[in-house]
Amino acid sequence: MQLVDSNKEELDTSTIIARAVGEAKDAGQIPKQVTLQAAILSVIAEGSMPNTKVEQIGNTVFMSHYSEDGKEVAMRAFNADTARNYLESSIKYVKALPEQGVERMTSAFSYKKILQLFNTIARRPELQEWGMQVYKLNTGAMRAYVILKGA
Repeated sequence: MQLVDSNKEELDTSTIIARAVGEAKDAGQIPKQVTLQAAILSVIAEGSMPNTKVEQIGNTVFMSHYSEDGKEVAMRAFNADTARNYLESSIKYVKALPEQGVERMTSAFSYKKILQLFNTIARRPELQEWGMQVYKLNTGAMRAYVILKGA
């Protein structure tokens, strides 16, 4: 997938999602019997679920599923931005969560580069009090659990 530097060109939300889902399909993370169109439509439907917020920062789209009380969020990101911008957008996203009353966040992912992203964010001085644990799932994917201090 060709990444687009959001400092030079900002893509629309649907383009970012389509590119990220296409990359996941190409990587074999979506079953072969599921067409790309069906996978994209399922993400669109997911974004309209209750207690779900879809927001774009740069060329990254964050889909957040909030608990009923708003203190927990399950998140996933769809990215079409450069690595540096993806990191900066992710930092903006997670730093805003405690301001919204979120105390805990979880995210499942398959790419080891996402683990590097989580670890880089966790090393930031202003986030040192946050707690994070990453578990490998029996599917080979990983799940990060983050306790957001200061919430």
